[in-house]
Amino acid sequence: MAGGLPMRFEVRAALAIGVLLPVLETYRRGMGYWRVEFTTMFEDYLAGALLLVAAWGAVRRQVWARDALVIAWAWVTGMMTTSLVSQIEDTVREGSPEPDNALVIAVKTALFAVSAWALVATLRSRARDV
Repeated sequence: MAGGLPMRFEVRAALAIGVLLPVLETYRRGMGYWRVEFTTMFEDYLAGALLLVAAWGAVRRQVWARDALVIAWAWVTGMMTTSLVSQIEDTVREGSPEPDNALVIAVKTALFAVSAWALVATLRSRARDV
């Protein structure tokens, strides 16, 4: 569909994960963590914003939306890959680095899987429309 996107999986997921990333990170670490590790908090808020802007563009059927979804999902998939692998590495090296470590790994695995699936879906959808 030229010029816009229907509410496909990758758009619905962008809306959901765009909200979840900053909410989950803030819940996990607290607002005070901005002073401790600004970059960790900022990257989740930025990723959420990228997904929400791309999803908004898709819902509004903007011509730039599909490219924005590719960029946003690539960013989030890369971020989640690094985050998940780092969490697993810390667990293997240090044992359980935080109280709810198993839950953190499960949530990061789910976020990575959805992100990767949404990136592939967006790329396939984009390739069909070119």
